[in-house]
This record gives sequence, structure tokens and C-alpha cells, in this order.
Amino acid sequence: MQTVNWSDVRERTIALYARRGSRAGTGAVLPPVLSEAQLHQAEEQFGVVFPDDYRQYLLQVSAGGRVRTLQVDQGRWRWDGDRVTDRATPHVPFPDHDTALAASEDLWLTEPQLGDYTSAEAYQADHHAWSQSADAAECARTSGTVPLSDDGCGFHTLLVVSGPMRSAVWFDGRASCDRLNPLLNDDGQPATFAEWYLDWLTHEEPLTTPELRRAARQRWQKGTDKPIWFRWFDS
Repeated sequence: MQTVNWSDVRERTIALYARRGSRAGTGAVLPPVLSEAQLHQAEEQFGVVFPDDYRQYLLQVSAGGRVRTLQVDQGRWRWDGDRVTDRATPHVPFPDHDTALAASEDLWLTEPQLGDYTSAEAYQADHHAWSQSADAAECARTSGTVPLSDDGCGFHTLLVVSGPMRSAVWFDGRASCDRLNPLLNDDGQPATFAEWYLDWLTHEEPLTTPELRRAARQRWQKGTDKPIWFRWFDS
């Protein structure tokens, strides 16, 4: 297990966001950290204890920032910008990916076809029931995860919090390829939250100008010094 000086990580993160805010003229600041009591309350609501590195980030660095902000909304805990389904099953073990994908694909083969029906009403009723089953099967593929970040274009980064893959960071690429992939560290293993975050911070700190950012992006797209978060389809 990687040893992390979270106080140092907080100082580095604050400096990064201060620099960004100064450049944008917004005075950007991090959301405050959570207290142990607040974090326990959130975990109790979701029925799960978060991996320790994610807990330490929330307790010592920020409740948000690079990750979606964990906050109270009308007495209930949620992540900023999340969906109801994101909060429904963190306690359910994350399934084996290939098994869950096969089950979803089998279900899609059973989609009712209008040409097989003599009644439009019967078709609509059956298709509605099938749609609900298909939606449930897709939601089940990300059981045991919490949302870390929205990567745009329907892509998301997830943290597994229940099951054998607990503590691993995965990429949800279903918007384009129907796949979920673990984000791999430099050893080719699924990255932990700490590895994912520290790698992002280390890559982000030198990018002090738009020119440096564009140059870095070009290197990453060619596969050079690619950060963990950018290894979307490497596995």
C-alpha cells in the first residue's frame, strides 16, 4: 500500500487551484474537507466504508476539487452532478465485468420488435417492460462504485467501493464502446484512488500555460508519458 503524506497533497492541491483561479481571474478555491462525523454519516447512508485513500482525501484535502463534491442536499448525501442510480448501490459488490457485459448483451437480443406484433399497444407494453429490464441491467454493471469525475461526452471515472475490485479506479466508456475498463498504473495493475489522484496532480502541476497543456496533450495522444486518467482504453 502506497504511503501518502495527505497534508502535502493538500498544500500542492491548494497551490494548483490558486494558480488556476488567478489565471482565470476567479480566485478558485477548493471545497472544504469533511469531518469524520460527516464522512461516517455519508458512509452509513450508502451502506459502505470508502477505501482508506479516498477517505483520507475527503478528510484532509477536499470534499471535491478533481473529484465530484460529496455534499449534503436536503438532509441526504450525494455527489455534485450525480444521478440517483449513482447513490443506489455502492454497497452491492461490483460485478465481474465480462459476466455483466454478457448478461446485458443477451438481454439486448430479446428486445421486442414491432413487426412481431399485431397490436401496437401490446408492443408498447412489452417494449416498456423490456426497457426497464435493460436499464436495470446497465445500472447493475456499475454496482459497488461511486462517481469520481465526469470526463465529458458521456464518459465517467468510477471508484470501486464494494467487492473484490474494491479500491480500483475504472473508466466507464459505454458511451462509445459498451465497455468499462480499469485504469492501469505503471505496473499494468488497476490504479488505486491515491495512484490516480497523485498521478493526475504530478502531471497537472507543470502545465502552467495553454501552450504547455497543448504540448502535453499531444504527447499523451501519442502514448508518451500518458497519465493514468488518460489511459481510457489501454486495458
